[in-house]
Amino acid sequence: MESCGRCLKKPPPWDSLVCVGAYAFPYDKLLHRFKYQGHYWLAPALAKLLATEIESPAPLLLPVPMHWKRRLWRGFNHSSVLAAELARQLKVQSEPNVLKRIRATRQQQGLDRQSRLSNLKQAFSIEGKLPPHIALVDDVVTTGATVAQLCRLLRQHGVERIDVYCLCRTPPETT
Repeated sequence: MESCGRCLKKPPPWDSLVCVGAYAFPYDKLLHRFKYQGHYWLAPALAKLLATEIESPAPLLLPVPMHWKRRLWRGFNHSSVLAAELARQLKVQSEPNVLKRIRATRQQQGLDRQSRLSNLKQAFSIEGKLPPHIALVDDVVTTGATVAQLCRLLRQHGVERIDVYCLCRTPPETT
């Protein structure tokens, strides 16, 4: 597993991050259709791309939660759809209701790292018992603020190993 200089200096709160590629063409166009235009039928193909990158899957996949108001407005939680399909392909479990977004926050898109971090304070909760190894599933990791906040909460609840499975990663120089 490769680590960048930033990760070596200040390790992230997750144990591994698996992604398909950078958030650039053609992935950015596909993800925009999937997430904002309701093309949820892209989930099997997107999950297959991601599944091929995962060598030893976590036994439980947890999608990054969306506040109920945003989910109602959008019509679905893209991370839940992706996690369910990825779990099916990897032959593991997915639990869409373990992590909850209990506070409606501003959209992270367009916020800098510091704003993203403060935007997420006390935004999440956990319901239920967790195994020692889980994976968080999301479409794009930009600054890592959302998954970092979730990782801290998961560690407080006894999770020992946290993987992050995402389709794309925004290159650090653009965040």
